[in-house]
Amino acid sequence: MPFVKRSASGTRLFKKSDIEALKIIECLKSTGMQIKEIKTFIDWCSDGDSTLQQRYDMFMERKTCVEAQMEELKKTMELIEHKCLYYQTALEAGTEDIHKKNKI
Repeated sequence: MPFVKRSASGTRLFKKSDIEALKIIECLKSTGMQIKEIKTFIDWCSDGDSTLQQRYDMFMERKTCVEAQMEELKKTMELIEHKCLYYQTALEAGTEDIHKKNKI
């Protein structure tokens, strides 16, 4: 993290802007972005306005990735909710056979 200043003894001295930058890094990491790509983003930020388009494009790509992840998680949640209902019904009936009788 080249943007974080250090004291004479080497202790990192975080400013509010450093904390905000770390939150963005954490966000990008949580989307599955590789550290190498995050470093590129940090470099772009250091380069200033000349990289605004690259940074915008990168966030648009991340948005697309996160939307796809959310769609997958939605499908996963639907299956989990189905299985919760399945087992709740089986518990109330005392058997899974309740589900076998309802199938043709």
